[in-house]
Formats: sequence, structure tokens, C-alpha cells
Amino acid sequence: MVLLLNDLCFIDVESTGLDAESSFIVGYGLMRLDGSWTHSFAKTVNDEPNIIVNLLNNIRDYECIVTWYGLGFDIPIVTARAVKNGIDPSPILTINHIDLFIVFKTLFRLSKYDLDGVCKFLGIPKRVELKGSDMPPLYFKALSGDSEALKLIEEHCYDDLQGLRNIYLKVESIINKVIKGCIDLSKWQLSFK
Repeated sequence: MVLLLNDLCFIDVESTGLDAESSFIVGYGLMRLDGSWTHSFAKTVNDEPNIIVNLLNNIRDYECIVTWYGLGFDIPIVTARAVKNGIDPSPILTINHIDLFIVFKTLFRLSKYDLDGVCKFLGIPKRVELKGSDMPPLYFKALSGDSEALKLIEEHCYDDLQGLRNIYLKVESIINKVIKGCIDLSKWQLSFK
């Protein structure tokens, strides 16, 4: 598989929690390789189906998505919430996908594998000092009309996508070797802390 630079995008899904039974998707961000981005966030709790459809339609424009822990969170939560809402999740299940978390967990020996930790290791600055656990209360504030909370959510999403993009750019040559089959990640035993 040969990917053209314009054929990939970075995605980050935002939700009120980590599991599909007790949380819902409140938004997502999508960044192109050139750093331009788009995002969509729910204005009400009933906007989840629109957010999911919007995400699935937007990724159709690309040959590949790049995520951080996408196999463990973004794709499963989008899939589950799409099915719950009667939406076909096929676009996110059939698109080529590079999960940079897997690349780092497999090929790098670090003490921390969260996005912020890897950014710090690589010298990539992060502007927003919010963790995922800080987000649910902000979402509910934003849904109740708090514009400052919505601004923080958008900044957090942008910052995570910018970090993800910059990580990709730092390891692009490794990714190209993985794509070309020079490095076979399937041969490695993955263990998760």
C-alpha cells in the first residue's frame, strides 16, 4: 500500500466516558497533514447521531486515518455508538488505519505511552494541560451553554490532534517502512500496562 500525503488524516473522538454503555460521543476532530482541521461538537445530547454520521462521511475522503489508541478507544466507541444509533459503521471499520500507540508500544521502550508522555519524550509541546478524565464535566457544561467550556474542549481536541500529527511527522520514515512491509508489527508481542 502506498499512501499519498493528502490521503491521510488524524482523528480524535471525544466522548463523555470510556465505555459505550454509559457514555456518548460528543464530538470529534479531524486534522489533515498540512495542519488544517475541522471539528464537530454536539450542541445537545441528541446530536450524537449527527456527529457520528458527520465523522463517517468526512473520513470517506481519505485512504487512511491515523489515531492514538484508536484500536482501543476511537474505533470501538464509534462502532458501538453507531450501531446503537442505527448507523452503519463500515467507513471506520474498512479504512486503512495507523494506530501510533501500537507503533510506539511495539517499537519504543518508554515508561509512558499516553499521548502527552510520548509528546514530551519527542520534545513536542502541548499547550492544553487537560486529561481525558477532565473532559466529561466540561462536556456537560458545554452542552448547557457554557461557551468557555466548549472553547476548552476545542482547544484540547486541537492540541491532541496537533500532537498526534507532530508525532507522525517525527516517525514518518518508520511508518513508511511498516506500510511497505519492511517492519512487520504483527510479529511483535504486544503487552499493555
